[in-house]
Amino acid sequence: MITIPLPGNHSPLSNLISYSVSPLYEMAASLYTLAQETPPERFAYWTEEKLEQFESARLLKEWGYFVPLFRYGIPDSFDPLHTKGVMAVDDQYEYFVTLPTDHFMRSIKPILEEWILHHDAPEVAFDLEEDADYVKGRFSLFVSSYWQLFFEANWEAIAPKFVREAERIYYSLQGIESLTTYLQSISPAITYDTETHRLTCPSNGPSYDAHHLILYPSYYYAQEPTLTKKGWNAHLLFSISEGPTQPKTPS
Repeated sequence: MITIPLPGNHSPLSNLISYSVSPLYEMAASLYTLAQETPPERFAYWTEEKLEQFESARLLKEWGYFVPLFRYGIPDSFDPLHTKGVMAVDDQYEYFVTLPTDHFMRSIKPILEEWILHHDAPEVAFDLEEDADYVKGRFSLFVSSYWQLFFEANWEAIAPKFVREAERIYYSLQGIESLTTYLQSISPAITYDTETHRLTCPSNGPSYDAHHLILYPSYYYAQEPTLTKKGWNAHLLFSISEGPTQPKTPS
């Protein structure tokens, strides 16, 4: 059980509930969706179109090289809290160039380990052992190319959806009732305990109090809501185009 103590009547909810949107993270979410063996129905045509574009741009082989880093998750190096100001291609390139290699390795390690549980070890895994800096540089060039050639136009088209979602979040923070209604539109499993003044959400593992709930609305993440614990915060990733479901939590 994850619980989030809410403030009293005279303290703004925005002190404990916030949201973060990052074009770079949304780009990574699109690669996560693209990497699925069976794409979500609403992205079936989009996936087919993107793979054809990759082939035309001679990026299909390079994409195949990096698929293992996206099939089972979104690398933490794209976390919206750290990348929300990273937009232009130059900003993206600088971000990955200055990103410590050990941080890059930690962000992809659990995803790669999950891949190896289901498939043979991929080429990228061997290259990471031999020269992680080389892989990080190659990764940076790929995501920069993907942004320039394909995703920038996608982002401009979907950006208004995030503006509307930000408005929904803003109005939900006007009171406990409106906040609860909003969160339950994401997942009915999230409830408010009127006696303890806490938001509660079922989760695997031991119970803990989170100091802050950070909402990650996403268009290209088309899976069920995912609740994760990062430090003292709870992070809720959810699709802004899907109906309410039970959030999953890491085991």
